Amino acid sequence: MLNSIKKALQELFNRNAISSVKGSVPRAAPSAEEAIIPFNPAEHAIHPQNLKQLIDNGHDIILLDVREAWEYEIVHLKDAKQMPLGELPQQANLLNPYAEIVVYCHKGMRSLDAVHLLQQLGFKRVKSLVGGIDRWAREIDTELQRY
Repeated sequence: MLNSIKKALQELFNRNAISSVKGSVPRAAPSAEEAIIPFNPAEHAIHPQNLKQLIDNGHDIILLDVREAWEYEIVHLKDAKQMPLGELPQQANLLNPYAEIVVYCHKGMRSLDAVHLLQQLGFKRVKSLVGGIDRWAREIDTELQRY
C-alpha cells in the first residue's frame, strides 16, 4: 500500500515537472476572470410591496430598467432609467455606485444578472425587483400594461 501511494505521488510530481518545463506552471490562485464575488440572489432581492413602501415614503432610489428599448416603450415604472442589460457593462459608469438602486426587468431574471454584474463592479446598494415589472403590474399597479 505504501508503495502504491509513493508511486502515485511520484507520477503526480513527474506530471507537474513536465508541465512546468512546457511553461504551464500549476496555479495556486484563480485568474482575474475566475475570481468572482460570491453572489446570493436572496440577499439582493426586494419584493414589490417593499419597493412600493420605499417609493411612497419618498426614499431616494434609482429605478433601473434593464429591458430592451421596445419593452420599455410598452410599460415602465415612473422615473425609471432605461439601460439594457447588454449595454450595462459599458454604461455602468453613468450610475452612482453609492446610490440605492433597484433593478428590474420583465420577470426578474435579467435584473438578477444586472445586480450580480453591478456588485462585481463595486456597487453595494443594489437590489433586484422580485418578479420584475410583470409582478409589479399584477400586485401593485394593476393598470399597467402587461406583455
